[in-house]
Amino acid sequence: MSSSSHYTLLELALGARARLAAESERINAINVFPVADGDTGSNLLHTIDAVVDCLRSDPTEPARAVGDAALLGARGNSGTILASMIRAAAGELGAGQAVPGALMSGVRAAYRAVPEPVEGTMLTVAQASADAASGETLEECVTTALAGARAALAQTPAQLEQLRAAGVVDAGAAGLVALLEGLVGVLAGEPVVDHSPAAVRPAVHVADPSSRYHYCIGFVMRSVDLAGLRVTADSWGDSLVLAGDAELLRVHVHADDVERVTTEAGAFGEVSDCVTSDMRGGIAVRGPRRALKGTTAIVYDSTADLPIAEHPDWTMVPLTVHFGDVEFRDYVDLAVAEFYERLASSSTHPTTSQPAPGAFIVVYGDLLERYEHVVSIHISAGLSGTYGSACTAAQEFPGRVTVIDSRLVSMPLALGLGCAQAALDAGVSPSDLPALFEKIARESGCLFSVATLEYLQRGGRIGRAQALVGTLLGVHPLLAVEAGEVVPVGRVRGEARVLPELVAEFVRRSASFSTIDVAIAHADDPERAAGLEALVWAARTGIRSMRILTLGAVVGTHAGPGALGLAFVAAD
Repeated sequence: MSSSSHYTLLELALGARARLAAESERINAINVFPVADGDTGSNLLHTIDAVVDCLRSDPTEPARAVGDAALLGARGNSGTILASMIRAAAGELGAGQAVPGALMSGVRAAYRAVPEPVEGTMLTVAQASADAASGETLEECVTTALAGARAALAQTPAQLEQLRAAGVVDAGAAGLVALLEGLVGVLAGEPVVDHSPAAVRPAVHVADPSSRYHYCIGFVMRSVDLAGLRVTADSWGDSLVLAGDAELLRVHVHADDVERVTTEAGAFGEVSDCVTSDMRGGIAVRGPRRALKGTTAIVYDSTADLPIAEHPDWTMVPLTVHFGDVEFRDYVDLAVAEFYERLASSSTHPTTSQPAPGAFIVVYGDLLERYEHVVSIHISAGLSGTYGSACTAAQEFPGRVTVIDSRLVSMPLALGLGCAQAALDAGVSPSDLPALFEKIARESGCLFSVATLEYLQRGGRIGRAQALVGTLLGVHPLLAVEAGEVVPVGRVRGEARVLPELVAEFVRRSASFSTIDVAIAHADDPERAAGLEALVWAARTGIRSMRILTLGAVVGTHAGPGALGLAFVAAD
């Protein structure tokens, strides 16, 4: 297209979609509000794809058809809000309304769709774009709307604590800016190619502790008693959006009881096209996701004590801690400080369990849509059944998942993940990584001290350290993890000697390696860990890096309060 006066509605939609598609993975990665479920970009893209598909059919009443298609294709909170804006604005444009007025109608519809609007979100940026829109031509109106939206997007972290704490802008608002950028590009003459969109699969929800509800629920209603529905819907859950009108309505809500929601909704109109996502069955934490295949993803479990994935290609799957009948996923449902408080006060000793194979199947399936291969690296099979669960899941993806028993846990496992990524970055094949971990197991060490052997004994992870039970009155045990088993190293009388003895043993075991990476881990005692760090730096040269980790709920269940650890991996 050489001129902004030559375009079609389909070309505009395709341009908007192309820009959003380019940004969707980044938008997923910054999604922290209203819940950090990592699917805002995917949901917006799904909604726009419905519009594109509608326009490809060359409808006789495009304004009405586009509005209905957006509502019927909407996914998630952000997609439903966007659909309400599109439907209202399209209706106004179809009736001959000017662009600024149509945008303002879309904004009013979006605010009506959300029972409790929150500023600093997609709504705020939509309002700013409508306020800024002006000009005689469509290009002028959309360009000024984009300028207003960009300025408002930059201010969202100052308006919403969740965004400020995470250091990101609002994901839905970023998606709206991307859509406007796509429109401006088409109107400025950028070429548009009508590629058939990739099949859009609703993103797997990343389980998020800020939402206490189990399911993300979306459905369509027709011939609706809106007044009655609004009163009833307020009791269902959170993230409620009612987009549309009495003739056609798209409903989105996070709730625990899908049957109750759809049954009660059915009393106020015809319910159809119900889609639910299990927000508790997805993965726990993941970094920004790459859109292209051709790379290798790493999956690890929460016993690495890295609650936040440290590389865009890493995904964590949590183990589970049980206090009686109450279940918590490691680092997801229970913060570390809360776990140690509960551990100290609970009359029930916690137990732990590995992820079910189904949890790994969900993660592997999701990743293999974007990566050629997955390497799944896990806690020693001698300490947990996690490796076995991962192997079972890998059978569903023949030849595409390599599962590794690291024979490590916590600190050295965290260091090993970094080694694995460095090897992949250097061009090492995924098939060579099992040999790398065999080398790491030989050229590493993991030492720790516990206040009591009670927790290791209760959890059945005591190994050969069982020999120390009953002999530790006034004595602190020094332990190691060797070949995936807890073994005794020595006994220290007096707490003041624990750190010096840990460091002395560390120096002895690491002496044959000129360069090492080091990690320290503590059971919610950062001051003691800092003291150990100072001793380690002074004890030997050749330390390339050092990091401090906090033991999560699963490792903490077995190590107990007062545990302190020290590990190294050769970096030669």
